[in-house]
Amino acid sequence: MGALGLYFGFVNIIIVAIISFLVGAILSIILLITRIKKSDEYIPFGPFIVIGTFITMFVPYALIVNILLNIFTLGLYNRK
Repeated sequence: MGALGLYFGFVNIIIVAIISFLVGAILSIILLITRIKKSDEYIPFGPFIVIGTFITMFVPYALIVNILLNIFTLGLYNRK
């Protein structure tokens, strides 16, 4: 994350971290529900950082911010 922070800058590395945490949480819950992984097994976080980095690189910034605002405000934030 430190090397990515040097490359992307402060604002974008926060976006990468948030997307990594969201993707990691969603996929980890899916893995636990389908019993592919047990609750005491280790789920590595590195692949989620890579996924978050690629999303940040290839999806426009305004679209990412709009989606994250809708997720974290439950759709109540109207950006004008």
